[in-house]
Amino acid sequence: MGRFDGRVAYITGAARGQGRAEAVRFAEDGADVVISDISMPGVDGHAFLKKLRALPPKRGGRTPAVALTAFHGRDARLASVHAGYHYHLTKPFDPDKLVEILVGLVRLTSRPRS
Repeated sequence: MGRFDGRVAYITGAARGQGRAEAVRFAEDGADVVISDISMPGVDGHAFLKKLRALPPKRGGRTPAVALTAFHGRDARLASVHAGYHYHLTKPFDPDKLVEILVGLVRLTSRPRS
């Protein structure tokens, strides 16, 4: 298995939407990548990412994002892309594949650390 040493904000929809505010704060503080479920209690993953994308780049608006979901097929993938996700990964997934995706996204979008 590969290794990923970056900072990840993982959004699960816990506490009926509180995860959204926490994830935005984490992205603003320098998350390297966001992983979000799409269908969660109290939180829509596409709406969450659209809110994140509306932020300025310095506040996390361009943080790479992976949709982690049970929804598959062309329409589900297109909805994720239109929401601003870089990758749509369906469950169940191979953990090695997720690490590969994370490493690739961080390499493509790496920014100097202050």
